[in-house]
Amino acid sequence: MKEEVKYALAKVLSILPDKLYCSLTFLIKQRRKPNLRNPIYFNDKLLYLKLNDRKPILKELVDKYEVRRYVKEKIGVEYLIPLIGVYNSPEEVDFRNLPNKFALKPTSGAQRNLICTDKNKINWEIASRKISSWLKLDPYMRTREWPYKDLPARFVIEEYIEDSHGNTFDYKFWCFNGKPECVQVHTSRFGNHKKGMYDIEFEKQILDYGTGTIDFPINKPKNYERMVELATKLSEGFPFVRVDLYNLDGNIFFGEMTFYPANCNGKIRPFKYEKIFGDLVLQNK
Repeated sequence: MKEEVKYALAKVLSILPDKLYCSLTFLIKQRRKPNLRNPIYFNDKLLYLKLNDRKPILKELVDKYEVRRYVKEKIGVEYLIPLIGVYNSPEEVDFRNLPNKFALKPTSGAQRNLICTDKNKINWEIASRKISSWLKLDPYMRTREWPYKDLPARFVIEEYIEDSHGNTFDYKFWCFNGKPECVQVHTSRFGNHKKGMYDIEFEKQILDYGTGTIDFPINKPKNYERMVELATKLSEGFPFVRVDLYNLDGNIFFGEMTFYPANCNGKIRPFKYEKIFGDLVLQNK
Protein backbone atom coordinates (compact mmCIF):
# COMPACT_ATOMS: atom_id res chain seq x y z
CA MET A 1 0.00 0.00 0.00
CA LYS A 2 1.37 3.43 -0.95
CA GLU A 3 2.38 5.77 1.86
CA GLU A 4 -0.12 8.41 0.68
CA VAL A 5 -2.98 5.93 1.06
CA LYS A 6 -1.74 4.90 4.50
CA TYR A 7 -1.71 8.51 5.66
CA ALA A 8 -5.19 9.09 4.23
CA LEU A 9 -6.55 6.07 6.09
CA ALA A 10 -4.75 7.12 9.26
CA LYS A 11 -6.40 10.54 9.04
CA VAL A 12 -9.83 8.94 8.74
CA LEU A 13 -9.08 6.78 11.79
CA SER A 14 -7.43 9.58 13.79
CA ILE A 15 -10.40 9.71 16.17
CA LEU A 16 -9.51 6.26 17.50
CA PRO A 17 -7.41 6.04 20.68
CA ASP A 18 -3.89 4.67 20.28
CA LYS A 19 -4.56 1.23 21.74
CA LEU A 20 -7.59 0.56 19.55
CA TYR A 21 -5.92 1.97 16.43
CA CYS A 22 -2.75 -0.09 16.94
CA SER A 23 -4.68 -3.25 17.77
CA LEU A 24 -6.70 -2.83 14.58
CA THR A 25 -3.66 -2.33 12.34
CA PHE A 26 -1.94 -5.23 14.09
CA LEU A 27 -4.94 -7.48 13.39
CA ILE A 28 -5.00 -6.47 9.73
CA LYS A 29 -1.27 -7.06 9.21
CA GLN A 30 -0.65 -10.04 11.48
CA ARG A 31 -4.02 -11.76 11.03
CA ARG A 32 -4.29 -12.19 14.79
CA LYS A 33 -5.17 -10.09 17.82
CA PRO A 34 -2.29 -8.76 19.91
CA ASN A 35 -2.01 -10.02 23.48
CA LEU A 36 -1.37 -6.85 25.48
CA ARG A 37 -2.41 -8.19 28.87
CA ASN A 38 0.30 -10.85 29.02
CA PRO A 39 2.40 -10.54 25.84
CA ILE A 40 4.51 -13.53 24.86
CA TYR A 41 5.39 -13.00 21.23
CA PHE A 42 7.97 -10.53 19.91
CA ASN A 43 5.63 -8.16 18.09
CA ASP A 44 3.10 -8.24 20.94
CA LYS A 45 5.81 -7.20 23.38
CA LEU A 46 7.00 -4.43 21.09
CA LEU A 47 3.42 -3.18 20.76
CA TYR A 48 3.08 -3.21 24.55
CA LEU A 49 6.24 -1.12 24.83
CA LYS A 50 5.06 1.18 22.06
CA LEU A 51 1.85 1.91 23.94
CA ASN A 52 3.38 2.22 27.41
CA ASP A 53 7.05 3.20 27.32
CA ARG A 54 7.30 6.97 27.66
CA LYS A 55 10.98 7.52 28.39
CA PRO A 56 11.84 11.07 27.20
CA ILE A 57 15.13 9.88 25.66
CA LEU A 58 13.17 7.97 23.01
CA LYS A 59 12.20 11.26 21.38
CA GLU A 60 15.87 12.20 21.03
CA LEU A 61 16.88 8.85 19.64
CA VAL A 62 14.28 8.64 16.85
CA ASP A 63 15.13 12.14 15.61
CA LYS A 64 17.81 11.79 12.92
CA TYR A 65 19.45 15.05 13.96
CA GLU A 66 19.17 14.88 17.75
CA VAL A 67 20.40 11.27 17.89
CA ARG A 68 23.78 12.45 16.64
CA ARG A 69 24.55 13.88 20.08
CA TYR A 70 23.77 10.53 21.72
CA VAL A 71 25.98 8.67 19.25
CA LYS A 72 28.82 11.15 19.74
CA GLU A 73 28.70 10.70 23.51
CA LYS A 74 28.32 6.89 23.47
CA ILE A 75 30.74 5.78 20.76
CA GLY A 76 32.36 8.87 19.19
CA VAL A 77 31.86 11.44 16.46
CA GLU A 78 33.91 9.40 13.98
CA TYR A 79 30.98 7.03 13.51
CA LEU A 80 28.60 9.76 12.34
CA ILE A 81 27.95 10.28 8.63
CA PRO A 82 29.33 13.76 7.82
CA LEU A 83 26.51 16.29 8.08
CA ILE A 84 26.03 18.98 5.45
CA GLY A 85 23.22 20.69 7.32
CA VAL A 86 19.85 20.57 9.09
CA TYR A 87 16.99 22.58 7.58
CA ASN A 88 13.42 23.58 8.37
CA SER A 89 12.43 24.06 4.73
CA PRO A 90 13.85 23.54 1.21
CA GLU A 91 14.17 27.32 0.85
CA GLU A 92 17.04 27.24 3.35
CA VAL A 93 19.11 24.95 1.12
CA ASP A 94 21.71 26.39 -1.24
CA PHE A 95 21.32 23.70 -3.87
CA ARG A 96 24.16 25.06 -6.01
CA ASN A 97 26.68 24.43 -3.24
CA LEU A 98 25.57 20.88 -2.45
CA PRO A 99 27.97 18.13 -3.50
CA ASN A 100 27.14 16.06 -6.56
CA LYS A 101 26.06 13.19 -4.31
CA PHE A 102 24.12 13.55 -1.06
CA ALA A 103 21.36 11.99 1.06
CA LEU A 104 18.39 14.07 2.24
CA LYS A 105 16.35 12.58 5.08
CA PRO A 106 13.43 13.96 7.12
CA THR A 107 14.46 13.85 10.78
CA SER A 108 11.26 12.11 11.87
CA GLY A 109 9.62 9.18 10.16
CA ALA A 110 10.97 6.91 7.47
CA GLN A 111 10.57 5.79 3.85
CA ARG A 112 10.84 9.32 2.49
CA ASN A 113 14.40 10.10 1.51
CA LEU A 114 16.00 11.87 -1.42
CA ILE A 115 19.12 9.92 -2.36
CA CYS A 116 21.04 11.88 -4.98
CA THR A 117 23.83 10.21 -6.93
CA ASP A 118 23.97 12.88 -9.65
CA LYS A 119 22.89 16.42 -8.84
CA ASN A 120 22.57 17.25 -12.54
CA LYS A 121 19.57 14.91 -12.69
CA ILE A 122 17.73 16.68 -9.88
CA ASN A 123 15.16 19.40 -10.56
CA TRP A 124 15.38 21.21 -7.23
CA GLU A 125 12.12 23.11 -7.76
CA ILE A 126 10.21 19.85 -8.14
CA ALA A 127 12.20 18.20 -5.35
CA SER A 128 11.45 21.16 -3.05
CA ARG A 129 7.72 20.73 -3.50
CA LYS A 130 8.00 17.05 -2.68
CA ILE A 131 10.12 17.72 0.42
CA SER A 132 7.66 20.38 1.60
CA SER A 133 4.83 17.85 1.28
CA TRP A 134 6.83 15.37 3.36
CA LEU A 135 7.29 17.93 6.13
CA LYS A 136 3.53 18.41 6.37
CA LEU A 137 2.96 14.75 7.17
CA ASP A 138 2.52 13.69 10.79
CA PRO A 139 4.36 10.37 11.37
CA TYR A 140 2.73 9.96 14.77
CA MET A 141 -0.76 10.11 13.26
CA ARG A 142 0.04 7.22 10.91
CA THR A 143 1.97 4.93 13.26
CA ARG A 144 0.96 6.13 16.75
CA GLU A 145 4.59 5.77 17.82
CA TRP A 146 4.73 8.14 20.79
CA PRO A 147 8.42 9.12 20.33
CA TYR A 148 7.47 10.84 17.05
CA LYS A 149 4.67 12.89 18.58
CA ASP A 150 5.25 16.65 18.21
CA LEU A 151 8.77 16.31 16.83
CA PRO A 152 9.89 19.30 14.75
CA ALA A 153 9.35 18.93 10.99
CA ARG A 154 12.78 19.33 9.40
CA PHE A 155 15.36 17.39 7.43
CA VAL A 156 19.07 16.71 7.33
CA ILE A 157 21.39 16.49 4.35
CA GLU A 158 24.33 14.13 4.78
CA GLU A 159 27.22 13.20 2.59
CA TYR A 160 26.50 10.24 0.31
CA ILE A 161 28.33 7.13 1.49
CA GLU A 162 29.26 3.97 -0.45
CA ASP A 163 32.01 1.38 -0.45
CA SER A 164 34.65 0.82 -3.12
CA HIS A 165 32.16 -1.29 -5.12
CA GLY A 166 29.43 1.33 -4.99
CA ASN A 167 27.44 -0.58 -2.38
CA THR A 168 25.87 0.69 0.82
CA PHE A 169 24.89 -2.42 2.76
CA ASP A 170 22.77 -1.73 5.82
CA TYR A 171 23.42 -3.90 8.91
CA LYS A 172 20.49 -3.82 11.32
CA PHE A 173 21.41 -5.30 14.71
CA TRP A 174 18.50 -6.59 16.78
CA CYS A 175 19.50 -5.83 20.36
CA PHE A 176 17.74 -7.18 23.44
CA ASN A 177 18.49 -5.58 26.81
CA GLY A 178 21.81 -4.29 25.52
CA LYS A 179 22.87 -7.48 23.74
CA PRO A 180 22.90 -7.87 19.93
CA GLU A 181 21.42 -11.28 19.13
CA CYS A 182 21.19 -11.19 15.33
CA VAL A 183 21.69 -8.87 12.38
CA GLN A 184 19.48 -8.23 9.39
CA VAL A 185 21.37 -7.23 6.24
CA HIS A 186 19.78 -5.01 3.59
CA THR A 187 21.30 -4.75 0.11
CA SER A 188 20.44 -2.34 -2.71
CA ARG A 189 17.98 -0.31 -0.63
CA PHE A 190 17.17 1.89 -3.61
CA GLY A 191 17.36 -0.78 -6.31
CA ASN A 192 16.73 -4.53 -6.17
CA HIS A 193 16.15 -4.46 -2.43
CA LYS A 194 16.83 -7.74 -0.60
CA LYS A 195 17.06 -8.72 3.06
CA GLY A 196 18.64 -11.55 4.99
CA MET A 197 18.79 -12.48 8.67
CA TYR A 198 22.04 -13.72 10.24
CA ASP A 199 22.88 -14.82 13.74
CA ILE A 200 25.41 -12.77 15.67
CA GLU A 201 28.22 -15.01 14.37
CA PHE A 202 27.06 -14.01 10.87
CA GLU A 203 25.64 -17.37 9.87
CA LYS A 204 22.62 -17.15 7.55
CA GLN A 205 19.34 -18.10 9.23
CA ILE A 206 16.28 -19.77 7.74
CA LEU A 207 14.13 -16.87 8.75
CA ASP A 208 12.04 -14.46 6.72
CA TYR A 209 11.18 -10.96 7.90
CA GLY A 210 9.75 -8.96 5.05
CA THR A 211 10.12 -9.60 1.35
CA GLY A 212 13.02 -10.05 -1.06
CA THR A 213 15.18 -12.56 0.81
CA ILE A 214 18.89 -12.44 -0.06
CA ASP A 215 19.69 -15.34 -2.38
CA PHE A 216 23.43 -14.84 -2.81
CA PRO A 217 26.36 -15.27 -0.40
CA ILE A 218 27.49 -12.29 1.70
CA ASN A 219 30.80 -12.30 3.53
CA LYS A 220 31.14 -11.08 7.08
CA PRO A 221 32.21 -7.43 6.77
CA LYS A 222 35.61 -6.21 7.86
CA ASN A 223 35.62 -5.02 11.49
CA TYR A 224 32.37 -6.89 12.12
CA GLU A 225 33.29 -7.54 15.76
CA ARG A 226 33.65 -3.78 16.24
CA MET A 227 30.16 -3.31 14.82
CA VAL A 228 28.81 -5.71 17.45
CA GLU A 229 30.63 -3.74 20.17
CA LEU A 230 29.15 -0.46 18.94
CA ALA A 231 25.63 -1.91 18.74
CA THR A 232 26.07 -3.17 22.31
CA LYS A 233 27.03 0.27 23.60
CA LEU A 234 24.24 2.07 21.76
CA SER A 235 21.55 -0.39 22.88
CA GLU A 236 22.36 -0.36 26.60
CA GLY A 237 19.31 0.16 28.78
CA PHE A 238 16.60 -0.71 26.26
CA PRO A 239 14.48 -3.91 26.27
CA PHE A 240 14.68 -3.88 22.49
CA VAL A 241 16.18 -1.58 19.89
CA ARG A 242 17.38 -2.13 16.36
CA VAL A 243 20.71 -0.40 15.79
CA ASP A 244 21.49 0.25 12.12
CA LEU A 245 25.11 0.53 11.02
CA TYR A 246 26.87 0.84 7.66
CA ASN A 247 30.23 -0.72 6.86
CA LEU A 248 32.18 0.75 3.96
CA ASP A 249 35.34 -1.30 3.42
CA GLY A 250 35.75 -1.56 7.19
CA ASN A 251 34.74 2.03 7.95
CA ILE A 252 31.68 1.97 10.20
CA PHE A 253 28.94 4.60 10.26
CA PHE A 254 25.79 4.94 12.36
CA GLY A 255 22.46 4.84 10.55
CA GLU A 256 19.58 5.05 13.01
CA MET A 257 17.90 3.47 16.03
CA THR A 258 14.48 1.88 15.65
CA PHE A 259 12.38 0.73 18.60
CA TYR A 260 9.35 -0.69 16.79
CA PRO A 261 10.46 -2.25 13.46
CA ALA A 262 7.73 -2.26 10.82
CA ASN A 263 5.54 -0.53 13.41
CA CYS A 264 5.18 -3.92 15.20
CA ASN A 265 3.42 -5.29 12.12
CA GLY A 266 6.26 -7.12 10.37
CA LYS A 267 5.60 -10.83 9.93
CA ILE A 268 8.27 -13.26 11.12
CA ARG A 269 8.40 -16.64 9.44
CA PRO A 270 8.60 -19.37 10.69
CA PHE A 271 6.24 -18.18 13.41
CA LYS A 272 8.23 -19.98 16.13
CA TYR A 273 10.69 -17.06 16.03
CA GLU A 274 7.97 -14.79 17.40
CA LYS A 275 8.30 -16.77 20.63
CA ILE A 276 12.10 -17.10 20.42
CA PHE A 277 12.59 -13.35 20.00
CA GLY A 278 9.77 -12.61 22.41
CA ASP A 279 11.57 -14.51 25.17
CA LEU A 280 14.56 -12.20 24.70
CA VAL A 281 12.47 -9.08 25.42
CA LEU A 282 12.64 -9.45 29.18
CA GLN A 283 11.02 -6.18 30.19
CA ASN A 284 7.42 -6.25 29.07
CA LYS A 285 5.68 -4.84 32.10
